Amino acid sequence: MKTQQKNLRRILFLSLLASSLMACEGIPDKTDDDVTDYDGPPKQIITVQQAKTMYDSYTKRRVSIIKDFEEAEDSTQEFHPTRYGQYTYETMKHYMDFIEDEAKLAKVEIKGLRFYFSNYPADGSVGSAKYARHNSFFLLPTTDFNGKELGFFIRVDDNGDRTAVPVQDVVKRSNSKLRKKGNGTEQQGNPGFGSKMLLLNPVFQGGGVEDISLVLNDASLIPPPSTGKDDFGNN
Repeated sequence: MKTQQKNLRRILFLSLLASSLMACEGIPDKTDDDVTDYDGPPKQIITVQQAKTMYDSYTKRRVSIIKDFEEAEDSTQEFHPTRYGQYTYETMKHYMDFIEDEAKLAKVEIKGLRFYFSNYPADGSVGSAKYARHNSFFLLPTTDFNGKELGFFIRVDDNGDRTAVPVQDVVKRSNSKLRKKGNGTEQQGNPGFGSKMLLLNPVFQGGGVEDISLVLNDASLIPPPSTGKDDFGNN
């Protein structure tokens, strides 16, 4: 009788153990992907109402000025100032991966992203012709150069080695060439390297080496065309 009771207890114990193991197998272990890699929202987040206030301030203090100026330049058509530019989420992830990989290969660390306000030329020489005269922006990553934070691009030498180069070095060199033209006075016009070549194209050539731009532009701008309304008001 005692032997039967012991056997019964063993069977019950093994059954409970087996059930516990099966239950544990049904619960996946936590991975690093299950844990968020941030501690709350960034401190730079603003409220929707603050965003609306800033939007309205731009409407009041900038939109009418831009509209009046552009329609005075060309009175044949109504001008609708740009209110926003948009990239797809996948484009932004792709861009971040791209600049991080290029920076890693050049053995530098990205410190920040600068958003430069810009304007598409009236002659349509840069970007889509439909955006001519409209405001835009472009993104430029920065890194540390001898204690100074500067925007940069990547230079690839004949051996395939990558080096981070300050954008301002190319701009200064181009401006210097412009000043030397004519009677020693600066001439008006586009920089010698070409705004398309440096700021918009992913790869440009110069001096027998390959230079890779990290500047992101070509967002979808609204307007044009005017859609009537956006997230915060009329456009």
